[in-house]
Amino acid sequence: MFRAPTQAGLPPLSFMLQDLPARRPAVARHLGITERTLERYTASQQAPRPVMLALFWETRWGRSAADVEAHNRATVHRQHAGGLARENAALRRRIERLEQELARADTGAANLPFFSSSLP
Repeated sequence: MFRAPTQAGLPPLSFMLQDLPARRPAVARHLGITERTLERYTASQQAPRPVMLALFWETRWGRSAADVEAHNRATVHRQHAGGLARENAALRRRIERLEQELARADTGAANLPFFSSSLP
Protein backbone atom coordinates (compact mmCIF):
# COMPACT_ATOMS: atom_id res chain seq x y z
CA MET A 1 0.00 0.00 0.00
CA PHE A 2 2.69 2.54 0.98
CA ARG A 3 5.47 3.26 -1.47
CA ALA A 4 7.76 5.12 0.91
CA PRO A 5 10.61 3.07 2.31
CA THR A 6 10.75 2.13 5.96
CA GLN A 7 13.24 3.92 8.17
CA ALA A 8 15.58 0.95 7.82
CA GLY A 9 15.27 1.11 4.02
CA LEU A 10 16.34 4.73 3.75
CA PRO A 11 19.92 5.51 2.73
CA PRO A 12 21.96 7.36 5.35
CA LEU A 13 21.43 11.13 5.45
CA SER A 14 24.98 11.86 4.31
CA PHE A 15 24.53 9.63 1.24
CA MET A 16 21.34 11.39 0.26
CA LEU A 17 22.85 14.84 0.71
CA GLN A 18 25.86 13.85 -1.41
CA ASP A 19 23.54 12.54 -4.12
CA LEU A 20 21.77 15.87 -4.51
CA PRO A 21 23.22 18.30 -7.06
CA ALA A 22 22.03 21.30 -5.03
CA ARG A 23 24.11 23.12 -2.45
CA ARG A 24 23.19 22.96 1.22
CA PRO A 25 21.44 26.37 1.36
CA ALA A 26 19.14 25.32 -1.51
CA VAL A 27 18.46 21.96 0.18
CA ALA A 28 17.58 23.72 3.44
CA ARG A 29 15.22 26.11 1.60
CA HIS A 30 13.59 23.18 -0.22
CA LEU A 31 12.99 21.43 3.10
CA GLY A 32 11.73 24.60 4.77
CA ILE A 33 14.40 24.54 7.46
CA THR A 34 17.39 26.71 8.29
CA GLU A 35 20.91 25.89 7.17
CA ARG A 36 21.87 25.53 10.82
CA THR A 37 19.16 22.90 11.33
CA LEU A 38 20.41 21.03 8.27
CA GLU A 39 23.95 21.20 9.68
CA ARG A 40 22.68 19.73 12.98
CA TYR A 41 20.96 16.91 11.14
CA THR A 42 24.11 16.25 9.13
CA ALA A 43 26.34 16.24 12.22
CA SER A 44 24.09 13.78 14.05
CA GLN A 45 23.34 11.76 10.88
CA GLN A 46 19.69 11.82 11.95
CA ALA A 47 16.75 13.86 10.73
CA PRO A 48 13.00 13.61 11.26
CA ARG A 49 11.31 11.06 9.01
CA PRO A 50 9.53 13.70 6.88
CA VAL A 51 12.91 15.30 6.10
CA MET A 52 14.43 11.92 5.25
CA LEU A 53 11.52 11.05 2.97
CA ALA A 54 11.59 14.43 1.24
CA LEU A 55 15.29 13.95 0.54
CA PHE A 56 14.82 10.32 -0.51
CA TRP A 57 12.39 11.19 -3.31
CA GLU A 58 14.88 13.75 -4.65
CA THR A 59 17.76 11.28 -4.82
CA ARG A 60 18.54 8.67 -7.45
CA TRP A 61 17.10 6.00 -5.14
CA GLY A 62 13.72 7.70 -4.86
CA ARG A 63 13.54 8.55 -8.55
CA SER A 64 14.48 4.97 -9.39
CA ALA A 65 11.74 3.61 -7.12
CA ALA A 66 9.18 5.90 -8.78
CA ASP A 67 10.40 4.97 -12.27
CA VAL A 68 10.17 1.24 -11.54
CA GLU A 69 6.65 1.65 -10.17
CA ALA A 70 5.57 3.61 -13.27
CA HIS A 71 7.17 1.06 -15.61
CA ASN A 72 5.53 -1.88 -13.84
CA ARG A 73 2.11 -0.24 -13.92
CA ALA A 74 2.50 0.63 -17.61
CA THR A 75 3.46 -2.97 -18.38
CA VAL A 76 0.39 -4.31 -16.58
CA HIS A 77 -1.92 -1.86 -18.39
CA ARG A 78 -0.34 -2.66 -21.78
CA GLN A 79 -0.86 -6.38 -21.20
CA HIS A 80 -4.44 -5.79 -20.09
CA ALA A 81 -5.16 -3.69 -23.19
CA GLY A 82 -3.64 -6.42 -25.38
CA GLY A 83 -5.82 -9.05 -23.76
CA LEU A 84 -8.92 -6.95 -24.30
CA ALA A 85 -7.97 -6.38 -27.95
CA ARG A 86 -7.55 -10.14 -28.48
CA GLU A 87 -10.89 -10.83 -26.80
CA ASN A 88 -12.56 -8.16 -28.94
CA ALA A 89 -11.10 -9.68 -32.12
CA ALA A 90 -12.28 -13.16 -31.12
CA LEU A 91 -15.80 -11.88 -30.44
CA ARG A 92 -15.89 -10.08 -33.80
CA ARG A 93 -14.84 -13.30 -35.57
CA ARG A 94 -17.55 -15.20 -33.70
CA ILE A 95 -20.21 -12.65 -34.65
CA GLU A 96 -19.08 -12.77 -38.27
CA ARG A 97 -19.38 -16.60 -38.31
CA LEU A 98 -22.86 -16.40 -36.80
CA GLU A 99 -23.91 -13.81 -39.36
CA GLN A 100 -22.61 -16.01 -42.17
CA GLU A 101 -24.60 -18.94 -40.82
CA LEU A 102 -27.68 -16.73 -40.60
CA ALA A 103 -27.18 -15.57 -44.19
CA ARG A 104 -26.87 -19.20 -45.40
CA ALA A 105 -30.04 -20.16 -43.57
CA ASP A 106 -31.89 -17.30 -45.33
CA THR A 107 -34.70 -17.36 -42.79
CA GLY A 108 -35.57 -13.72 -43.29
CA ALA A 109 -35.21 -13.06 -39.58
CA ALA A 110 -35.86 -9.60 -38.19
CA ASN A 111 -32.45 -9.44 -36.57
CA LEU A 112 -30.32 -9.07 -39.66
CA PRO A 113 -26.53 -8.87 -39.36
CA PHE A 114 -25.31 -5.59 -37.93
CA PHE A 115 -21.54 -6.14 -38.33
CA SER A 116 -20.11 -6.11 -41.81
CA SER A 117 -16.91 -7.86 -42.70
CA SER A 118 -15.41 -4.47 -43.61
CA LEU A 119 -14.97 -3.59 -39.93
CA PRO A 120 -11.48 -3.98 -38.48
